[in-house]
Amino acid sequence: MIFSSRNNQFLITSGLVGALLLTQNAYCSTQPHKETPRSDKASDSSKDPLIHIQIRGFHDSVVKSLNNKRYSQQISDSISAQEIGKFPDKNVAEALQRITGISLSRVQGEGERIGVRGTTPEQNRTYLNGQYLASADWWISSLPSRGFNFTLLPADIVSSLEIYKTPQANQDEGSLGGAINIKTIDPLYAESGTGSITTQIQYNDLSEQYDPQLSGVYSWKNQSKDFAFLITLNHLQRSLRRDGLESWGWHERNLDKTSNGELVASTHPNATYKNIWTPGGGGSAVFLQDRVLTSLTSSFTYQLDHNWVLRSHLLHSELSADNSNQNFLWQPGKALDARSPITAYEIRDNTLVYGEIGHATSKPFNTSMEAIWRQAKIQTQSFHLDLNYTGPWWDAQYQVGYTHGQGGTSEDNTAQFSANTLYSFDTRVPQNIQTHYATSPLQADKWFISEARSDSQDGNDTAYFIQKDFARNLTTPGLEKLSFGGKYKRHKRDFIRMRSIHGGLDGLAAQLGSSLADYPAPFVDDYLHGIGNEQTLKRYSFANISALEKDFSSLTFVQNEEKNSRFYIEEETLAGYSMLTLSGSSYSANLGLRLVKTWQQAQAYERIATLPDTTADYNWQSNTKSYTDLLPSVNLQVDLTESLISRFAVARVMSRAQFHHLMPSTNYNVTQAQGQGGNPDLDPYRATQYDLSLEWYFAEAALASIAIFNKDVESFIEFKRQLELHEGVLMSIDRPINGNGGTIRGIELSYQQAIAYGFGIIANYTFVDGSRTSQLSGLKDWIPGTSRHSANLTAYYENNQLSIRLAYNFRTEFATGVGETKMDDYGQLDGNITYSLNDNLDLVFEFLNLGDETIYTYDRNEYAPTAVYRNGRRFYLGAQYRFNTN
Repeated sequence: MIFSSRNNQFLITSGLVGALLLTQNAYCSTQPHKETPRSDKASDSSKDPLIHIQIRGFHDSVVKSLNNKRYSQQISDSISAQEIGKFPDKNVAEALQRITGISLSRVQGEGERIGVRGTTPEQNRTYLNGQYLASADWWISSLPSRGFNFTLLPADIVSSLEIYKTPQANQDEGSLGGAINIKTIDPLYAESGTGSITTQIQYNDLSEQYDPQLSGVYSWKNQSKDFAFLITLNHLQRSLRRDGLESWGWHERNLDKTSNGELVASTHPNATYKNIWTPGGGGSAVFLQDRVLTSLTSSFTYQLDHNWVLRSHLLHSELSADNSNQNFLWQPGKALDARSPITAYEIRDNTLVYGEIGHATSKPFNTSMEAIWRQAKIQTQSFHLDLNYTGPWWDAQYQVGYTHGQGGTSEDNTAQFSANTLYSFDTRVPQNIQTHYATSPLQADKWFISEARSDSQDGNDTAYFIQKDFARNLTTPGLEKLSFGGKYKRHKRDFIRMRSIHGGLDGLAAQLGSSLADYPAPFVDDYLHGIGNEQTLKRYSFANISALEKDFSSLTFVQNEEKNSRFYIEEETLAGYSMLTLSGSSYSANLGLRLVKTWQQAQAYERIATLPDTTADYNWQSNTKSYTDLLPSVNLQVDLTESLISRFAVARVMSRAQFHHLMPSTNYNVTQAQGQGGNPDLDPYRATQYDLSLEWYFAEAALASIAIFNKDVESFIEFKRQLELHEGVLMSIDRPINGNGGTIRGIELSYQQAIAYGFGIIANYTFVDGSRTSQLSGLKDWIPGTSRHSANLTAYYENNQLSIRLAYNFRTEFATGVGETKMDDYGQLDGNITYSLNDNLDLVFEFLNLGDETIYTYDRNEYAPTAVYRNGRRFYLGAQYRFNTN
């Protein structure tokens, strides 16, 4: 059914594209060919007027983006504010997904992170006006990441987005696939007194909630036009619901077959079944969240004199993400630990795909229903000063800045209601989990409270930098400019989790002494529509979160620091570069060398060896490491004709390991009986890359291009999964090592054209072939983040009053980089219709995920489905008003 839905969406969009091509043929047969004159110079995007106010035509914005690409010495792509505004994209990541080679990762139905050319989000850097932007994560199980959380950045703050797929020496290191630069508008080149206000109502057909969206922008400059400022403000609300089937904690376990044919857990090396892929647990989950994003940006520019310009950029963005999650669980991992036998079973592909769980003998319960409610908030801030000097021979730039990301979950409350019951689980049907309980999930009085917890977590991401860049214009024929400079950056990341204690039947749960029947609440409507079958658990006793919260307020929770998860990492980098720019009548190039030294200090608690039945003891430990990278790069552009351009690039690149991979500690999720540990001795990803492209600008707003890339990666990070005991629970823990290297190679195809009569198309396709051999298994393994195929197809129509746009985005399955988890193929159809009532007022209707697609992930094989999620469709209706106070 999902496949059919995707086919329908693709056929709708491609059918419209086919009609447009027929229109083109008819139009071109009546029109003489015109050669596009070659511009001698690229337009400076920073000097554009207030783009989303001044540029009314989508055609003009496409021309601007193509000019940015055409006159760049790197292999790059660009998208302007007006293009973003014509798509229904609500944050920067969703805008980036329309670009060739970009793959989007969605969380709760919203674009959150992006990968470039078959790499994971963490292997690419995101910059705001050329500088690092700190990030944070609200999800209680999130691990500190180098990838930016784009849910913090609404699309309305952007002047343009630049994606650099080949590096050059004067740009920061750290990207394996590519770097993303988010440019804001320079207020000195915006028209004074202009602004806009956009208001919309969002509707989600799954949560059935209406939410307001408000954004505004205003620009001003003085009469002498040497001082200007610009401010943007966004306040966006979103009530979401996610329906899902989940499983987690898959691990290899030995199982013995008893004389009566039952399975029990075994630690014996000669067990009946060895290394069986076994689930820790799973459930039918309802996730609800109220998101409120508030962001403020301000910029000012002061032209000190003819040579000197001072600019400042300020960003503050805050996301409130309070949420609840109710999940009726099946927990064979805990049941086996509690000596519950598996009375009937089936093993396929060395995976336990079916099991009937008997009563626990060492504990009073063997499975639970879980109600969780959380208070979560994250924010990011950035301040950046930029002083520029432009002279007849020398150019200089001095920059200093600070960025800080902070947040997490300040309250993570959990109530577990349990029973000692016979139950079964079945993962034999693809994309489905079937369960049956002898004690009905609808018999709320039979499920007693067994645990009460109140946990929290917080993280900080802080960076300071100072940078100096110089350029000397050269007069020697063929030599255009010599650039050199240096940068110092100090980057700190810390994480702390607090866990409550004594919440079980011998503590807080006993104080409450309640059952699920004491907190009755109506179940959600239309749950798991289109997912599973009649054997799938689609209705169970729901808990009243407000009543639970009231009872929890009467408890005295005692929290201890979870020392295994605590860490502090500090990185200091010192970089210097030199770059020579060459130019001739039909070519341009740059040759550069960047040298960067990294000092790393990783601190965490180390557990001191103690007996299993004694309280664990810890010492705070510190691990230091330093390394140096020499990163040469060459970018060459050759104008074969006035409209045909070829490019070649070769470079050495590096990307530092993830923070949670470097932490000398372990991050535990007790509920899911799984976690991840760290390794402070990990080396960075290092690679040599080669790129070749051909670009044909055959009309004013048209491009056909092909790009080939190859990345030889020296070492990928692999994960060794093992069972470890924590808080009396046997958990599946992944620990990283530097594994074997591999190759990422691929091809990008792009075509776009404003055809005729306002019709146009934008299409791109990326093929990536990633290959490596696992050091742990010796088998050919997936490269995380690599979808073999990804594509975008957009059809649009535009005239002076009406703009219509359909956009389909698709990527094939890929490894997520978390254990052995893979995400299945995913495609989504979005659209925008804008009608201009007059020069100042537009009406806007937008939709996202029109086909109501589901997200499906699995661990190692499809008998281990880790998630089948439905997030619903989103619709927006609103208006944009533009004004001028002059």
